Amino acid sequence: METRNLLPLNGKRYKLKRKGVPNPIIEFIIEARKALIQMGFEEVILPMFVKESDVYKEYGPEYPVILDRLFYLAGLPRPDIGLSESSIKKIRKIVPEFSKTKELQYILRRYKKNEIESDDLVETMVTELGIREEQATSIVDNVFSEFKKRKPIPTDLTLRSHMTALWFPVLSAVQNKWELPLQLFTIGKKFRREQKLDSTHLFASYTISFVIMAENITLESGMDIVREFLKTIGFGEADFRFKKATSKYYAPQTEFEIFVKHPQTGVWLEVGDSGLYSPISLAKFGIEYPVFNAGFGVERFVMIRTGENDIRRLSYPYFYKEAEFTDEEIVKGIYIEEQPQTELGKKILKELIRTAESCKDENSPCEFIVWNGIINGKTLKVKIWERDKDTTLLGPAALNRIYVHDGNILGLPEDKALGKPTNIRYLDALVAYAARKIEAMIEKNEKELNIRIRMAKKSSDVNIGIAAPIRLFITSNSKKIDIRGPVFFSVTAVIE
Repeated sequence: METRNLLPLNGKRYKLKRKGVPNPIIEFIIEARKALIQMGFEEVILPMFVKESDVYKEYGPEYPVILDRLFYLAGLPRPDIGLSESSIKKIRKIVPEFSKTKELQYILRRYKKNEIESDDLVETMVTELGIREEQATSIVDNVFSEFKKRKPIPTDLTLRSHMTALWFPVLSAVQNKWELPLQLFTIGKKFRREQKLDSTHLFASYTISFVIMAENITLESGMDIVREFLKTIGFGEADFRFKKATSKYYAPQTEFEIFVKHPQTGVWLEVGDSGLYSPISLAKFGIEYPVFNAGFGVERFVMIRTGENDIRRLSYPYFYKEAEFTDEEIVKGIYIEEQPQTELGKKILKELIRTAESCKDENSPCEFIVWNGIINGKTLKVKIWERDKDTTLLGPAALNRIYVHDGNILGLPEDKALGKPTNIRYLDALVAYAARKIEAMIEKNEKELNIRIRMAKKSSDVNIGIAAPIRLFITSNSKKIDIRGPVFFSVTAVIE
């Protein structure tokens, strides 16, 4: 309960970073969806769950072999919990002088009858028994062992292993409600209990599936429609190869696998499967018209486009792919950490840069007023200075810029530029830091602030941030972050 105090709750401190990046799989789904709609298909959402009996009707004699690739759904039964003397004693160790046993029994009966949702049980106990949240949670966890003894009970519902399992009942439901021809498509996930997970197999993957139900649909016309779809999404060269052993939900010798030519390698790759549904399977669902179906693996298309050869790295790069960044991506991950938030702070920042740039070569000791104004009825003075003799206002590295070269982050003067430049100089980051600290001084009603930065040894010394994944990438690949150099940046702010 005390962890709430560890988190910041007030203050509008965070604003979204404008750095949205689309997922290539979802991008392809959007493209395919648009293509199918333009071709004349209507989008529908298919159920996620399939009855085992529907799988039997679909596959017929092949049904027993198919079942082991399915995920069956199971659920935990709600326990029948009684209040024994032993339980009441345990409760009173948690809630001394607890007396609302009848009220608790009433809550447990309602829970058993599904009148109270599982995630509302603790809140109901808190509200109706007048106990604290942590007490209610402790009672559930430590007193009622029935919750922990439950075992999942399997049902005859399965997760869809392909969209065909749902097309049959859906087409059966709409054939007399919607006007023919029916041209329907769906895009979603299918689930298969693969025997192993590897570069080409996942438990869950996306599939594109469309069906055409019409009195005059033929296998040949269906093949032409598949070619049109593939051409629309950028795969003009396609090859159809009929299977020797047909899945039993397709009519014999009408099922064909769909191959497309890899645009770079020229290799033919399987991306889908298609055919005319079996009249026997259709009859079992009471469907009176022929149906052409085609299904495609989304990840297969995206792997071809991206050059990725491992479906795990494509779908779940955060688990299976080591971080890789180009120099351009590293540039985007370098930023100024502390920056002014108020208009006053931003004005002081501009004046600090203007004064520092115009007076950078002035011999020291020297001092220049940057800001002199009234704040909350008091005078704020900001000055930039250097007191050491025989030098200049700014150090030799103060105007260095951050560059990225071959994965290395380097601070270099303009005449030694190397690689991809950022828009950040040491001076830009330093004055931003000073302006933000002056804002904080005003907020805290402090009278004086002194900032003195002589040598930069690491990025944080000059208020430059590097995104954590990029920093890890650099260190893991024996690259370097070299932002060393003398900056001699000194600012004083006084409120009088």
